[in-house]
Amino acid sequence: MKADMGNIGVIAQKEFADHLYSPGFRMLLGIFTLMILSMSVISGENGCNIFEFGFLDIAQVIALFFPVLGLSLGFDSVVREKNSKSLNTLLTHPVFRDNIISGKILGGLGALTLVIFVSVIASIGTLLMLTGINIGISELNRILVFSLLTFLYLSGFFAFSLLISIFSKSSERSFISGLVVWINLVLIFGAIVTAASSIISGELIVDLNNNEKALSLSEDLQKLSPASYYAEAITGFRVSYGSFGVTSGKETKGIFDTRVGLGTWLADYWTNLVVLTAIPVLMFILSYMVFLRRDIG
Repeated sequence: MKADMGNIGVIAQKEFADHLYSPGFRMLLGIFTLMILSMSVISGENGCNIFEFGFLDIAQVIALFFPVLGLSLGFDSVVREKNSKSLNTLLTHPVFRDNIISGKILGGLGALTLVIFVSVIASIGTLLMLTGINIGISELNRILVFSLLTFLYLSGFFAFSLLISIFSKSSERSFISGLVVWINLVLIFGAIVTAASSIISGELIVDLNNNEKALSLSEDLQKLSPASYYAEAITGFRVSYGSFGVTSGKETKGIFDTRVGLGTWLADYWTNLVVLTAIPVLMFILSYMVFLRRDIG
């Protein structure tokens, strides 16, 4: 057991270092951090109090674009080493397959934790400095829950990209597969929901908000996207471009709504938390099962 933990730790450290020194990962991290900073500055200059008005604009950016960072952490994690035959070399040492996949998961999650830390400090720190808001234990707890939700949301995309990397024959195919899923389930998902609701209900797109059947259908279809669960828990809105009827209908307007306690927020959004947790867990379990059985020769 001690040897296994040592092997997992070494592999995790290598994966973490590979991510940090990857030019592509650092470029994406820089771009997204600048995006978050610029939006935080704009919100701060407008006097936005995140504990009164929520976190809608910045949550939109995270929900819609940050999944690319999660995908970048895992898309070539396995397929790169498989094609270079380094996995075969590694397995000639006293290292089991479950050690390898565990190390890769821990290394990727470590890099993701760093991303969340940098992003949260950049965005919320900037807002607090510009607005001069005083925060206490309650507000700090909400920031921690926000960080946890963001971590779970992006972990789902990392877990998916790791699974695709095990199946794929090349890094290019793996990355393209991840992008296709991101584009359809997040970026243009709202437009897909709107078009589907219009076709199924027989209502014109401009009149969909007045059709109860279309609104109910939209609500059901929105549940297919992880971005919907994340954005709703943060802001109280299901954020997706091109959609309609996106309000959650709950009195609690996300995690930063200080009018209610965290217990009330949890009662309203516990299903969101369960879904966001279940997605990466199930993906990691599938990754274990496939990797342990798949031919990597």
